[in-house]
Amino acid sequence: MDRSDDREPLVEIEGLRKHFDQSQGIIDTVLGREPQPVRAVDGVSLDIYRGDTVGIAGESGCGKTTLGKLLVKLYEATEGSIRFDGRDITELTREDEREFRKRVQMIFQDPFESLNPRMTVYDTVSEPLKINDMVGGYDERRARVKQVLEDVGLGPAEVYLDAFPDELSGGERQRVAVARALVVDPDFVVCDEPVSMLDVSIRAGVLNLMKDLQAEYDLTYLFISHDLSLIRYMCDRAGIMYLGDLVEQGPTDDVIDDPKHPYTEALFDAVPDVELGAERRRANATGEVPSPRNPPSGCRYHPRCAHIIPPDGWTGSQEAFRRAYQFKLRLRRGELDAEAAREEAGEPAEALVEQGLTLDVPEEYRSEAEIESGGHRVDVGSLDLPGDARRALTEAAEAVLGGEPDAAVDAVDDVVTTRCETEAPEPLPSGTRKVACHRYDDDRLEGIGTDDGGLSAATAED
Repeated sequence: MDRSDDREPLVEIEGLRKHFDQSQGIIDTVLGREPQPVRAVDGVSLDIYRGDTVGIAGESGCGKTTLGKLLVKLYEATEGSIRFDGRDITELTREDEREFRKRVQMIFQDPFESLNPRMTVYDTVSEPLKINDMVGGYDERRARVKQVLEDVGLGPAEVYLDAFPDELSGGERQRVAVARALVVDPDFVVCDEPVSMLDVSIRAGVLNLMKDLQAEYDLTYLFISHDLSLIRYMCDRAGIMYLGDLVEQGPTDDVIDDPKHPYTEALFDAVPDVELGAERRRANATGEVPSPRNPPSGCRYHPRCAHIIPPDGWTGSQEAFRRAYQFKLRLRRGELDAEAAREEAGEPAEALVEQGLTLDVPEEYRSEAEIESGGHRVDVGSLDLPGDARRALTEAAEAVLGGEPDAAVDAVDDVVTTRCETEAPEPLPSGTRKVACHRYDDDRLEGIGTDDGGLSAATAED
């Protein structure tokens, strides 16, 4: 989107963190360990401009909902700042916080849980008016509730005022939840998976309603969803979240049509192609998402990344380096099976190297030897491995067979290195967006035009 009009952000998020379970438990105390908090949100920075619809996408557990709750002050941040309309929301007086509650609302994922089953529609929608002391008396309050119910498509409103949630369909319940958020005439609404619990047949109606309401109520939206088609349909801008941080953000069409971050690529690879007869292309990502209690160092995506960066001077292929790095990770985790290697025909050390170089990826990304062996071995001769790397892998395998795991890791440490493991990438401008990936470190001053998502040349040079 063009930011040449120099609009000020409505919401400014800088270095935001939310860690849970930070206290030291009994086991940690006995073992003398430092507590390992869950790093639900860990360093998010994002600007949201008035009138925009911004989407946050990512896998389950990446921190999307926690981010939304931080923005509406349902959680207090561990670190970082959130500025709403120029004010830091962590430093509000009681009166300022009451005003903030009027201007910022949240629509929750499950209308079956977010509505009190003992309250009528009128009571549910009018409650924010009472709490915020926004209207004079019962008649004025009732008129306001009826108006909002009509606006969200629940008309005639008289039919719904005295109904209880269990008398309503899922779509009607979510419209009540939307009415409850809008009755105080907010400026900013966080929508957490607002249609994921609804039948597919009525989702489009609710989303179109929310688009119409945005124009009518002059709203700014943050949509949280794992549904990439929803993000594309509803949002001007999109941010991709992984293990508590944003790895890519920019205009939605650019992020979806031309993803820059390897995780964004993998996320979209995992979406089935809707064209008739097209085969599903699965994500070229290694292994599972790490625990948010102990995220990887450097770039958090690097253990799974298809584009992990080799060290300077690496003369082999990038694919060979990726496999060598996976070998190193298996060494550290003690996953190489020495006994299985000894049972193989030929040299045990060679068999262990073949075992350690395999990739835990979908079949379409495996080598022929991996497919034939069921993912248990790879043909080392087919890989473009430099001589020093091959010797280091063999030395490490021999150390494992000799019962010396520390010596095995030492053997590959100086050869199989990557900046992705040691340096956390900063989100830097790349074309129309910001990308937190070392592959774009040299692009920070390139390709930055007027449609740069709020970034200026000065920002790029900071």
